[in-house]
Amino acid sequence: MSYHDEFNNNIGRCVAIRCHDGTTHYGYIDHCDRDNVYLRPMEGGGNDGPGFGSYFFFGAALIAVGLASIAAYSWSPFFFW
Repeated sequence: MSYHDEFNNNIGRCVAIRCHDGTTHYGYIDHCDRDNVYLRPMEGGGNDGPGFGSYFFFGAALIAVGLASIAAYSWSPFFFW
């Protein structure tokens, strides 16, 4: 199963995504297209970087993370840092 299929099947779930450059992004999956997964950041932040861009839809910021840049991910109902 590809990242694209995995993320599309789990929209709304909480995820931590670690990229090849070492940055980690935490949030809820908003949607996924052919090239990126878009996360709604968790309250309190915790993200190492802005991803490939921040997008604003209806007042909420989304973080775009390129599917090719993902080294690992994990599911969780919540994260503590």
